[in-house]
Amino acid sequence: MNFTSQETHYIRIKRILSLFFQLTKTHLSFIDSTLHLVTSDGLFLDSKKVDTFFYKKSPSLFFPLITNDQFNGMFIASKNNIPVSATSLHQEALQNISTSVLDAYYQKIAILSPLTKEDLEKGGQLLNLLTSGFSARIDPDVHKFKPSIDLDGNEGINNIDIALSYIEQNIDQKLTLVNVSKNSYLSPAYLSRLFKEYFKINFSNYIRTRKIALAQKQLISTDEPIDKISKSIGFARANYFNKVFKETTNLTPLQFRKRYNGAKKVYTIPRELEWNENLSVYAVSHHFFQKQGVILKEQSINGYPCIMSIDGLSSLNNANGWIYLIDGVQPQILPSKTYVKDKSVIQWIYVNI
Repeated sequence: MNFTSQETHYIRIKRILSLFFQLTKTHLSFIDSTLHLVTSDGLFLDSKKVDTFFYKKSPSLFFPLITNDQFNGMFIASKNNIPVSATSLHQEALQNISTSVLDAYYQKIAILSPLTKEDLEKGGQLLNLLTSGFSARIDPDVHKFKPSIDLDGNEGINNIDIALSYIEQNIDQKLTLVNVSKNSYLSPAYLSRLFKEYFKINFSNYIRTRKIALAQKQLISTDEPIDKISKSIGFARANYFNKVFKETTNLTPLQFRKRYNGAKKVYTIPRELEWNENLSVYAVSHHFFQKQGVILKEQSINGYPCIMSIDGLSSLNNANGWIYLIDGVQPQILPSKTYVKDKSVIQWIYVNI
């Protein structure tokens, strides 16, 4: 996995399922090349569930999805819901929707003509579609499709990546363990365990810290009233927002706004999967800015590297300078000596000194 958190496959697929239903009133499901099943109810990783779904009694049509000339998976529709005369129209609709959702990620996207279960079993066409990570064999005596999955050990990482992607896209909404897990196709208990295992962070604390960081940016970069800011990031009551803000930052929202009044720029760096106890704030920040194409100027202080200028805004004068916050609090030590092991968010703020 790259340092950058990747867009998740399952969220995009579920978007296609939803748009297709809105257009045609026909429910679709999707089996990907690792035998993960995506339905309107969520994501299913159990191969037995997939096997049962594949062999359900109602006849089905399978629309293969090809991306960049490789098999990606199959959309599945009940044959009873698609008249023969409308099959090509449904294929065209699925092609158009898939292209609109996926064209930012693949150069070539194609929906092939639908196959029946008999086509896949008897004609052996499924085997011609399979790619690495998705193996199968056909038992000629019973014509039974027998899948096997070769997991690479990264399932937990992939699952938490899905959750992080959803959180990032909806950080200004009300986020609970239940609704994030539902939209990430995971159980609440499993998602909670993933956060503790990979981040050493409680899920609710992570969400709270991320929201407070968003509020901090709005407090110093806008003149919006505090109660309006609290509502805009998903807090129903301003007094509860004030309480959480002070517990997190040791300042009230008003005190924070006054302390950092006049800030000209704020960069927010949310936690990524690759943060660990051996990475400093400096290392993570340097990578973030490099990835964003932001020009940095640095210098050594007592042998430790320090960021002195970001995108042309410099700390080399007496009037303004860069400070950093980690989980909403300004440390008193250099970023190269502060480590991110169980932290949620870093912010760089260009302030009046």
